[in-house]
Amino acid sequence: MDVSERELRRATAVYYGMVETIDEQYGRVIRALEHAGQNLDDWIIIYTTDHGEMLGEHGIWEKQKFYEGSARVPLIIRYPEGFGGGRTVEENVNLCDLFATLCELTGIETPEGLDSRSLVPLLKNAGGTDWDNETVSQFGGTNLMIKKNHLKYQYYGESMPEVLFDLDSDPGELRNVIDDLRYAGALEYFHRRRSELGFGG
Repeated sequence: MDVSERELRRATAVYYGMVETIDEQYGRVIRALEHAGQNLDDWIIIYTTDHGEMLGEHGIWEKQKFYEGSARVPLIIRYPEGFGGGRTVEENVNLCDLFATLCELTGIETPEGLDSRSLVPLLKNAGGTDWDNETVSQFGGTNLMIKKNHLKYQYYGESMPEVLFDLDSDPGELRNVIDDLRYAGALEYFHRRRSELGFGG
């Protein structure tokens, strides 16, 4: 669909307006806690969202493709009593991991069989953490993303080409290296994981 530059600018402005509104609502919650006499350091405060937004990047205005703009989300966890000062976690994590994380932080036993990993070792920056640096996302039972370390594999069904990005050498996700023989071993791994997850023929 052809749209004018004015329409593109309006869509972008509306998106940033929504972000600003959410920030304001977050501030209202914080101020309400303080007004009620709460010590914010006693609270586990999480700021996140369910998905990103391509916002025209790569010519896409939807969230169903697993580019970083769509797949990455803000995830800020504030709990000084639990893990002290701030740090940035570089490992691959998933929103599903919040369940096990909150269980551990609140002293609740994590149910067995959950697809969730506690982020507490990463938040505490515990040395020697044995973290499986993989995250998975899917859409509609047909679209699948598997990100392992710096490699990101995408599958959109048998009629669409597979995609593999090396985010270390190509952070802008401009080069599909799916046919590069240097990644043959990694591709074998992703195919095996895709099958384990129930995608593909």
